[in-house]
Amino acid sequence: MQIIEISEPNANDSEEFENEMAVGIDFGTTNSLIAISNNKQVKFIQDKRAREIIPSVIEWDDAGLFCIASRTAKNKNSIHSIKRLLGKSSAEISANPQLYRLVENFIDLTDDMPRLKINDRQVSLPEMAAEIFKYLKSQAERELNAEITKAVVTVPAYFDEGAKGAVMLAAKIAGLQVLRLIAEPTAAAYAYGLNNDSSGCYLVYDLGGGTFDVSILNMQAGILQVIATGGDNMLGGDDIDYALAKYLQQNYQLQDIESQEIAKIAKETLTYSETFVLASHSITLDISTFERVISDLIEKTMGVVRSTLEQAGNIMLDGIILVGGSSRIPLIAKSLKENYNTIIFNDVDPDRVVAAGAALQAENLTTSNLNSLLIDVIPLSVGLELYGGLIEKIILRNSAIPLSVTKEFTTQADRQTAMQFHILQGEREEIRHCRSLAKFELKDIPPMKAGTARVEVTFSIDADGILSVSAQEKITGKSQIIEIKPSYGLSSCEIDEILKQAFKNAALDHENRLLQETILNAKSLIYNIENAIKEMPDILPADELNKIKQAITDLDKTFACNARDIISEKSHLLEKQTEKFVEARLNFAAAELFKGKKID
Repeated sequence: MQIIEISEPNANDSEEFENEMAVGIDFGTTNSLIAISNNKQVKFIQDKRAREIIPSVIEWDDAGLFCIASRTAKNKNSIHSIKRLLGKSSAEISANPQLYRLVENFIDLTDDMPRLKINDRQVSLPEMAAEIFKYLKSQAERELNAEITKAVVTVPAYFDEGAKGAVMLAAKIAGLQVLRLIAEPTAAAYAYGLNNDSSGCYLVYDLGGGTFDVSILNMQAGILQVIATGGDNMLGGDDIDYALAKYLQQNYQLQDIESQEIAKIAKETLTYSETFVLASHSITLDISTFERVISDLIEKTMGVVRSTLEQAGNIMLDGIILVGGSSRIPLIAKSLKENYNTIIFNDVDPDRVVAAGAALQAENLTTSNLNSLLIDVIPLSVGLELYGGLIEKIILRNSAIPLSVTKEFTTQADRQTAMQFHILQGEREEIRHCRSLAKFELKDIPPMKAGTARVEVTFSIDADGILSVSAQEKITGKSQIIEIKPSYGLSSCEIDEILKQAFKNAALDHENRLLQETILNAKSLIYNIENAIKEMPDILPADELNKIKQAITDLDKTFACNARDIISEKSHLLEKQTEKFVEARLNFAAAELFKGKKID
C-alpha cells in the first residue's frame, strides 16, 4: 500500500467544485465509530448519549424492533460481535465454539447461509450488521444536519472475500454507498502519515475486539508503503474477555454471562490500575494474575509479529504504533518493548485512529484540493489451472491494486471448440495445494489445430479487492466474464497456513513443477509425432518408422518413474530418431510447394 500526494492538473483552480459529504466508519467488533474530516481536521460524531465510541451491540424488543444497546453488557435479546460472523457459513459457525457461543440461542444453521431467529422472523447476518450502520448514519445526519449517503469503511487486513462482501452489503442495506473498503492498519497508517512527519520503518500492532492485524510500514517524506502484513481474524479483545471469564468461573463460581460482564470491567480496570476489586462478589485480581491468565493470547500475537517481521526481512524498527482498544493492555507494550527495544507510539487514541484514517480518506475521495493515491495489495496470488494440474499465477501476492493483467493461452487438442477456466488462489505450484475460487467455460472457439487458437485472459482486481476474470478468443471475438465473489472466503489462519506451506515446500514444488512440465513437453512431442506419422505414414521405410515407434514406447514408459533426467534423455533420443522423418516431411512439403513452378 502506498499513499502519495498527487495534484491533479488544474485541480486547485476550480472555484465551483462543491464538496460531497462523506464519512469514515470504523465498523468494529466491540465498538464502532463514525467521523468526518474537513481540511484534514477530523471530527468524531457523537450520538444522543454524547458517545463517540458506540457499542456494536444490537438489541431487540418483544415486537422484534432493533436498537443499538446503551452499553456492552449482554442480555438474552442482544447480539454481540456480529462482525466475527460475517462471511462465515453455517458449518464454520457450528464448528467454532467461540462463534457458536455468540448466537447459540437464536441461530438457524439448517442452510449453508446462517440466519438469526428473531421472534417470528429470520434475519441474515448482513441485515443484522446493517442496524449498526443505520444507527451511525442517523447520528451523523442528526449532528451534521445533512443527508449522508457516502462512506469509507474499514475492515481487518485479512478479512476474506465473503466477509468484505457482507460488510459492503450491510452498508448498502443501511443506505450507504461504500466509496472504498480499506484495511484497518492502512487507515491507521493513513492517519499517522498525514498528521506526523515520521520517517523510517514502523510496525502497526492492531488488536481490536475480534481481530488482530500487523503491518510493517516504510514511511518517508510524502510516501507511506506497507511492505509486509500478517494477522488473525479469530483473535482479539473478546478472546481476552473469554479467558478472564473462564478464570472467574473456575475460581469464583460465577455464571457464564455474569462472568463475561465482570471480565470486561476487570480488563478495562487493570489496563490503568494494579488491582481490580469487586466487593459484592469478593473478587480481587492483581495485574500479575491478569497477565498470567492472558499470557498465551498475548504471546500468540507476538508470534504473528515475529512472522510478519521475517516477511519484511527482519528490518530494524523505528517505532511501533498501537491501534485498537485492547492494545492499551500494559503487557502488550511491555512485551513489544522487551523484544524490539523501540519507541511505542500512541499519540493518536488507539480507539479512534482507524476512524480518523477512514474519515481522512473519505475527504480525499470527495474533494478537489486533496489528491492522495491509496493503493492496497492482494494477500495471495491468483491464477489459472494449466494442463497437468499446474497453476499459472497471473497476479502475484503483494501486488498493488487496483490492477489488471492479461495473458494469452491456446488450445491443447486439435479441433478443440471450448476452454474450461479454473481460477485458483494460493502460493503452491500444483492446484491440489491451492484454493478453488471459480470455474467458467469459453465456448464456440473455431475448430483448429492444437496451439493455433489465441485466447486472451484478463485478471482484474478493483480497489476493494474484488476479482473479475474475462476471456476472449481473438479470431471470433467470443468472450466470457465472471466476477469472483465466493460465499465464504479465506480465513487469516488459512492464509497464514498457505504461505507457511508455500515457503516450506518451495524447493519441492519447484522440482515437481519442472517434472510436470518435462512430462507435458514429452507427451506433446509424442502427440505431434504420432499425428505427423498418421498424415504421412509412407514417407520413410518401415524399419525407420519402427525405430521411431520404439523410441515413443521407450519414452512413454519413463512417465511412471517420475525421474526428470530419464524423461529428458528419452525425449532427446526420440527427437534424434525423428530427424530423418522431419527432414523428409520438409522436403516433401517443399517439393509440393514448388511443383509446376519455374525458377524465373
